Formats: sequence, structure tokens, C-alpha cells
Amino acid sequence: MSERFTVRVGAPGADAAPDLWGLFIEDLNDALDGGLNAELTRNGDFEFNEADREGWHALTGWTVEGSGTVEVRTDDPVHPNNSHYVRLTGPLTLVNEGWDGIAVAPGRKFLLSLFARSSENQRLTAVIGSAAVPLAGSEVFVESIEWAREEMELGTGMPGRGSLRIEVPAFAVVDLDCVSLRPLGADGEPLTFRPDLLAALQELKPSFIRFPGGCLAHGYGLDNMYHWKRTIGPRHEREQIRNTWGYHQSRQIGYVEYFELCLATGATPIPIVAAGVCCQNSPGGPHPIPESEMDAYLQDVLDLVEFANGGTDTAWGARRAELGHPEPFGMRYLGIGNEDQITDDFRDRYGRIEDAVRAAHPEITVIGTSGPQPAGPDYEAGWAFVRERGTPMVDEHGYLNPRWFHQNTDRYESYDPAEAKVYIGEYAARSNTVRSALAEAAYMIGLERRPEVVRLASYAPLLARVGHTQWVPDLIYFTADEVLPSASYHVQQMFGTERGERVHAVELEGVQGEPVTLPEAGTALLRSDRATVAFTGLVLDGNPLPDAVTAPGGEGVLLGGIDPRDTDLEFTAVRRDGEEGFLVRLGPEAPGSHLDVVVGGWQNKSTVVIRGDDGITSDDHGPLPYPGVRTGEPVRVRIRTQGPRVRVWVDGELRHDYEQDLRPEQRVVAGAFSRGDGEYVVRLVNATATARTAAVELPGDPGPVTAAVRLLAGAGPDEGRPHEASPVAPADSRVEGDSGFDLELPPWSFATAVVQRSG
Repeated sequence: MSERFTVRVGAPGADAAPDLWGLFIEDLNDALDGGLNAELTRNGDFEFNEADREGWHALTGWTVEGSGTVEVRTDDPVHPNNSHYVRLTGPLTLVNEGWDGIAVAPGRKFLLSLFARSSENQRLTAVIGSAAVPLAGSEVFVESIEWAREEMELGTGMPGRGSLRIEVPAFAVVDLDCVSLRPLGADGEPLTFRPDLLAALQELKPSFIRFPGGCLAHGYGLDNMYHWKRTIGPRHEREQIRNTWGYHQSRQIGYVEYFELCLATGATPIPIVAAGVCCQNSPGGPHPIPESEMDAYLQDVLDLVEFANGGTDTAWGARRAELGHPEPFGMRYLGIGNEDQITDDFRDRYGRIEDAVRAAHPEITVIGTSGPQPAGPDYEAGWAFVRERGTPMVDEHGYLNPRWFHQNTDRYESYDPAEAKVYIGEYAARSNTVRSALAEAAYMIGLERRPEVVRLASYAPLLARVGHTQWVPDLIYFTADEVLPSASYHVQQMFGTERGERVHAVELEGVQGEPVTLPEAGTALLRSDRATVAFTGLVLDGNPLPDAVTAPGGEGVLLGGIDPRDTDLEFTAVRRDGEEGFLVRLGPEAPGSHLDVVVGGWQNKSTVVIRGDDGITSDDHGPLPYPGVRTGEPVRVRIRTQGPRVRVWVDGELRHDYEQDLRPEQRVVAGAFSRGDGEYVVRLVNATATARTAAVELPGDPGPVTAAVRLLAGAGPDEGRPHEASPVAPADSRVEGDSGFDLELPPWSFATAVVQRSG
């Protein structure tokens, strides 16, 4: 039997936020090269190097067959930004593996382009396939002693998967660089974006796209900062640098391509520029751009606005037209900074950039930053700075577990709409399960209900290549020829494709919040995943314990049973070797609720208290900056819990003192909009194990109605994994009623209903 509850749609209120649902794309998880970028060669420019990743070099991605030689050279390159090339002496075959092979199908065509030179006329052969089974091929004629671009079309006759093979005959000597293989579109032009991934983004119906970062925007050090002017123009002339996520940036998707992605998806662009400081996690901290370079940097930011929006009679509008886009891109927002610490240098550099943009371009909405968490010192300092400056919009981020999302469906009800508007630039419920997707849906309904405050929101990260991830969960996984949308993807799509114009009040009758309680029993456990640590002076709830040692790869050391509501643990820890610190777990095993107290976490730079619920963890307090655990130096720790209160002392300093959030979870959530002539959009989340029937009552006695329902249901809460397709997909149906309708909500489901008067 299902439980029945009532959804009363009330009077209309504020206008809906028209740009609310959008995308954030950053080059991590091989999202661009090997992903959205349609380029099929890997390291075609021979620019991979040890700085990108240990063991990488100019020939990473390439192999050589035959008795000839390959020499990597840097003298007289194609362009200073493309400083490496290869000199090939045949006989040999230079083979590029692409990303997990290059897929070939009948009728599919490719454009091969490369720069080559030779002192004598040479004829090379380019083949897609293997030595035994060529699937496509063409001849390449090299007839210049200077660098010259050669292009040729490769047609296909049979399906399969292979590599790009460039065959050099005996005694031939050829210089080669900038090797590119791109599929041809229906118009015969080489594709910029991989079609199936582009289609997946288009189906989300985004209102905006935020790019290029994230952490990528302000960079890992000043020399790694993202400068937009260095990413436009011919691809072989663009600056290539290390990706802060631990691989290489070819910049083949640069600012023009980002703007083109916005055009292709119907989205407005939201570029993010560094706030004049590099990432605070860089060696030595958040260094500012030198004073001698700030005027030039300010001009670069202003030039970006002109490049996006200026007429062709302006310098940068003319440059945009030269690059194929005489019409402006229609940029309305500009983000300054990303998760920055509010240091004096940040305040100075950010303030000058915002002042310059708002003075020169009052039509642009500037978006400030408030740290990586939706609470804590960076968040508070970020908001204080925004209030001080009167910044029109602020970017909030939050990667929390599903419980937090269900507890915070009304988070923005307490925000003052007279203050800065909010862009939730990055959020996710920390897993690819159905549980997380429904928690996000419940939270998103809360965002829709507060358009006076929340104007923009984007899930993150967006794209991830299977086997190449630095971060999970992600919205869309993919392989060389598959697109694997997550359950969260379907939630985002259901919000993006059906929107309303006016927000309506909604009253629920017959449902209550899910109580949140503290566990009554559990254990205390010591662990150190990246270090060997000796623990002495262990005292648990007044009882002395034997000394203990933890090491990487171990299961940890169990100290004994505890009451997580009343625990007192003291010890001294000494790291013997390793890179980071240690962890203390208090509570029952997952999926029960527990706390992890981490000293020397994340690159040995922080202390943090992590909470785990339903098998999914997230930061509960912190992280707070910490100088780190040092090998051979003792660290004295005390952890005390008293009911919801948690206190952690490190070397006598009270670093964490807070109360766990025991507000009930809102697991059954509803929202409603009106649009057009009497049409309604109603959303319903049932994130419980109980089947429910929602009796939806519409205002104003509209008479007979028909509801087109899209329902996401059919899997358990803990189904869904990274690198796999969603275990559920939306299904469509129709229901009818008189001045309302009944909607069946299976356990763990989400529905969107578009309601119209019948007849």
C-alpha cells in the first residue's frame, strides 16, 4: 500500500530565475583532450613532458615500428609555442594510439593535417588501422624544405578500431609536427566537438556555460594561470601548459571554442578569470600578479569583454570577426576568482579588477567568490568581502553528502534578497547513486523556490573519461565510443528541459521530515593511509590502552567500543615515514553514521572532521589550514564528543568546536511553477523506501486537467557507480484529473509533471 499525501499548489509569487540551470566545464578527467575535443590523436604536437606527469615525454602516445630512427628536436620549430617536433628517418612507421583506439565506420571520413618539411620530395603513407588490417588510408606528399601544412582526407571502407600509422619509406628524412586527425562533419568540415558528447550537453538545455575553471582558471602558480589571449588563433600557435589536474593542456579548445560551445548549446557564456592571484594550494600559497604586470592584466580582462561583445569596429571585436565570428557572443556575466582565500593580496587584486569591469561595462554582472565550502572561514570571509564591496553576485560551492542536501532544501530562505545574488557554481551529493541524484533533485527544488536570491546553478564536474578520472562523482562518463550518463544527469535534464515562469507556493500535508539522530554505539579506530604512524599515551574514555602503529594498506587499529555521543580520546602520534597524517574514526561501520577526524589531510595541509552517512562522506567541519604532521615530531590530540558537540584539540589548540546538524531530512519535496495560459510544472521527490501517492491540488479550480509525467524510478537508493551508465532512465506517461491529479511515486523516485487543461 502506498501512503497518500497532499500537494497544494498555492498562489503565484516571484518570477522564476530565467538562467537558473546551466553547465560548468573544466578540463579535468580528460574532459577536453580525449573527450569533448574531436581531435583523435594523442600528443599530436609532441609537447607532453615530465612537468605534465612523471614519465611523460615528447613521444608519449606514440610508438615506432621498423628499423628507422626518431629524433625529438627543438631547433627551428613550427612555432615557439610548439617547440618540439620529430625528425623521422625511414624505414619506420610512427604510430599514434589515440585515446583507447580510433573508431572507424563505413562512410565515416577524417581530415588528417600535419606540418612537414624535407630537403627532398617525399611520399608518406597515412593509415588508420593496424599493420595487418588497414581500415583507411591516403598518401602524404612532402615537397617543401620549409614547414608547410599538408592536409588530406581519409575515407573508410570497413568498420573497426585502430591507430593512426604514418609510414616513412627507407632513406627518407622528414620533419613532422602538429599531427591532427579529426572526423569530418556532414558539411565536409572537420569537427571541433565530439558529436555524441555535444548532443548529451545539448539535451540538458543549459542556460549558461561556466568555463574554463575552477582551479584551472587561477592555476597552480602564477606561470600556470589561464590567460585567454594565449588560447585563441591557430591551434599550433597556442600556449600549451601543464594542467593543474596532472596532465597536459593542448588548448585546442580555447576561448573561441568555449564561446562556440555556448552557441552550439544555446547557452550564455560565463568566463571565469583569475582574481589576480594564483590558487592558494600552489607552492608558497596564493601569490599575486606582480604590481608591474597588473595594468596589463586589467586590460586583458577588459579586452575579453570587448572580444565577446564588441562591434567589429573595435580592436578585439575585429579580432573575433577575423576568427570567424562577426556577431557578438552576448556575454552577460563574468566571474572573478574561484574558491580564493580572502587575503590582503586577493582583496587588492580582486577589487581593482571588479572596479575596472563595472566602470567600463556596467552591463556585465560580476560574480565574486566565497570559498570551496558552503560554510566556514573562507565562506564567511568571502561573503563579508562581497557585502563590503556591493558585488552583485557571489559564487558558492558545495560537495556534501545526500543528508546535507536533504537538510538544506530551505537553505536560501534565510538569505537577504537585498544582498548579492547567488550562483551555486559547483555542487554534487558526493556519489553516483540514485540516493545522491534524488538528494540533488530535492535541493534543486529548493533553489527554484528562491529566485529572489538564487539566480544560477551548475553541477560539477561535468565530464569524465572512464579510466582517466581525478575526481568522482561526475555527471557524464564516456569511453572512446560510449556516453554513459549518470542518474544525476537525468535529474539535471528533467530540470533543464521543463521550466516555469512564475514560482508558486506549495504546501505538503501528510508527510514529515526524516529524523536525524546520533548513533548510540560504535567503535574508535586509528588509520593512516599515506604514512606509518606510532600512537602512544592512548586513553579512551579514561581507560589507558596499549601503544599502536598504523601503516598504509592496513585496516587500521581498533581501539574499542564507544558511545559516539559521549567519547573522550587522547593520544600522542609520531609519524615515522610517509606523506600525510592520520585519521580517527568514531562510530559504527558504514553505512552507519560516523565521524572521521583527520590531522594532516589533503597534502598534509589541513585538519578536518568528516561525517559519513549512508556510506557517503563529506566535510562536516573544516578543512582548516594546518602546518602539517612532520616526521619524527610528536602531535598531541584530544577528541571529545558530548551529544552533537564535537571538539578537537591539536597540540593544545582547539581547532574544531561545533555541533553536528540534527535537523530532519526533507525526503519528500515538491515545487511548482506556472507558465503560459494556465499551464503548470510540478516537481516531486520521494527519496524514501515507501511508495507514495501525491494528490496534487491546483489553484483556481481549473477543471479537467491532463498531466504529462516524466518519472525517474526503478532502482534502489545505493545503485549507481562511477564510470557506469545510470541504473535508471526517465519514463513518460499521462494522468488525468479534475482540478488536480493523483501521481504515483514509487520508492526512490523523482517526477516532473507538465499540467494542462484538458480539451
